[in-house]
Amino acid sequence: MIRCACSTAQTTRDGEKRERSQGPVLLDRWAQREEELVNLARVCSSCGLMGPWWGGWRSSISTGYVTRCPPCAGAAFQPYTGHLRGVQYDSARRRGTRPDDYLCRLCKERQAAVWDHCHEHGHVRGPLCGGCNNRECKSLPYRFLQSGGTQHLLQCRGCLEQRTLPPRFRLDVVRAHLEETERHGRCRTQPYIELEQKHTDGGGRFKLTCRWHTASRWTTDVTAPEAAALVRAFVDAALAAQEDRPSPGVATGTR
Repeated sequence: MIRCACSTAQTTRDGEKRERSQGPVLLDRWAQREEELVNLARVCSSCGLMGPWWGGWRSSISTGYVTRCPPCAGAAFQPYTGHLRGVQYDSARRRGTRPDDYLCRLCKERQAAVWDHCHEHGHVRGPLCGGCNNRECKSLPYRFLQSGGTQHLLQCRGCLEQRTLPPRFRLDVVRAHLEETERHGRCRTQPYIELEQKHTDGGGRFKLTCRWHTASRWTTDVTAPEAAALVRAFVDAALAAQEDRPSPGVATGTR
C-alpha cells in the first residue's frame, strides 16, 4: 500500500504536538517526585520528625547516608571526650576506635564519619561528620576559626604546644590582623585585603585596597617570624577566651 507523503507529514506533526504538550506534564511530575524524595530525606529515621530544608540532619556514614534529628543522634551516639588527644592518627589505638560511634565534635548534632587529624603533626583532633570535615577543609579559613574551629584545631597537641595553627589558616589570621590595623592615611574604613604572594618560609605579601578611596592601593610584606607571632597571639587570645567559658571546645577565635 502506498502511503501519501502529506499523510505521513501530518502524522509527524501530530506526534510532535503530542510530545510538546506532554513536556510540561513530564516536567511537573519530575519536580513533584523530586520534592517527594527531598522530603523523605528530611525525615528523622528514628522518630519521624521532619527536618529543615537547609542545614538538614542528613549525614554520611560508612554504609551510605542517614537522617537523624539532634535529639535522636544525641541519644544514639556518645559525645567525644578527648580520649585520643595526643594520639597519632596512624597508631593502632586510633585504628581500633570507630569514629561513627560518636557525635561530631564540632556541630554535636550528627553522627561522626571520620577521625579528623592534623596533617602537620599527625595528632588526632576528634571525630567529625562529613559536613564539618568539608567545612574545615574548604570553607574560608578565618570564618571557620570564628565559628568554633579554633578550639577544634588546637586539639592537636603539636599545634597547642607550639601555639600555632595549620598552614592554611596562618596567613588568614595575618590578613584579619591587617584589616584591623592597616588604614589608608586617616581613613577609618577597613581596607580590602588579598594575599598577593605566599612566601616559601611562611610569610607573605598582601595587597590592600581602601574601600572608600578605591584608587588607593598598596602592599605590605609580613615576614615569617611576624606571621608566627601574630598566630601565637591569636591562639593565646583564643585559649584565654576559652578559660572564661563554661563549655570548652565551643569558643570561637578572637581577633
